[in-house]
Amino acid sequence: MSVIDILTRVDAICKKYDKYDVSEEGPHAAAAGDDAFARLYASVDSDIESLLQKAESASDGKDRASAVAINAEIRRTKARLLEEVPKLQRLAVKKVRGLSTEDLAARNDLVLALSDRIQAIPDGSAP
Repeated sequence: MSVIDILTRVDAICKKYDKYDVSEEGPHAAAAGDDAFARLYASVDSDIESLLQKAESASDGKDRASAVAINAEIRRTKARLLEEVPKLQRLAVKKVRGLSTEDLAARNDLVLALSDRIQAIPDGSAP
C-alpha cells in the first residue's frame, strides 16, 4: 500500500465522518443546531434584513409602479413575519439543554424587539 492510497483512504474517512466534528463550531453549536427558536429567529432576522433592503430600493426607485409593487410585497412579508412572532414567543419560553436562565430571559426580550423591528420597516403606507 502506497502513501497515496493511505492518504486517499484517510481523506475519504474524514469526509465521511466530518459531519460529526463539532470542534470547528464551538461548544454550544451542537445545542444551538437543535434549537428551534434559534433557527426560526435567524430566519425571521434574515427576512427583516432583506425587507429593509427592498424598502430602501423602493424608496430610491424612480418608477412608481415598481415601487408600489415592492411596497405591496413588503406589506405581505411583514404580515407573514408578524404571524411568526407568537411562534417565537412560545419557543422562547421552552427550556433548552445547555441554555442559562439569563439566555432564556434574553430570548423574550429579543422577540419583543423583533416585533418592533418588523413594524418599523417602511412599506409605503401612510403612518
